[in-house]
Amino acid sequence: MIRTNTSVFQTFILTSLLQTLFAEACPSSCSCTAIERKGIALNCSFRKLKALPEIPVNTIKLFLKNNDLTSVPPGYFDDLTYLDEVDLSSNPWHCDCGIFYVKIWLESQIIPKNIENVRCATPTTLSSVPIQNLSGNEIQGCQTSWPIECEEFFVRDLYLIGLAVILTIMIGNINSRTDTHSYYYRNIET
Repeated sequence: MIRTNTSVFQTFILTSLLQTLFAEACPSSCSCTAIERKGIALNCSFRKLKALPEIPVNTIKLFLKNNDLTSVPPGYFDDLTYLDEVDLSSNPWHCDCGIFYVKIWLESQIIPKNIENVRCATPTTLSSVPIQNLSGNEIQGCQTSWPIECEEFFVRDLYLIGLAVILTIMIGNINSRTDTHSYYYRNIET
């Protein structure tokens, strides 16, 4: 009985200590709850945030649901290695080339993430499209390379093959001349 009370008391003290330590790191626009294992649950949902708050690296649960967030700077979530859960749903995401950081980051997480409800709000052509369905072709200017047409491919390769054949013939001729000259000079000396 005493052992149980001591364990409860230790847990209470540890939780209180963690809450005190992490209270300083908690963004003012959010609420933080200490999680006794190793970090905090950061709840910034329903706060009408237009910009992301500073997120402590020891965040285990991150809730940014139902705000006015439209984008995330590339690399913003990269240091959040302790995350067990994240929710970025129900924000008016602007789906330009920059949204691919969020898409790739969410897809790389093996944690609960509610990704199917992370949807584009703008541009209007992508309104309500889940970001997990974006491939890059829907967004103008995001294509990094142009597809090669078959004719262009054939003509380019034909030129390269022709150049390789000509170089091979030239190198072969140079080698055969060198052999002929060395044979000629050996016969003259004898």
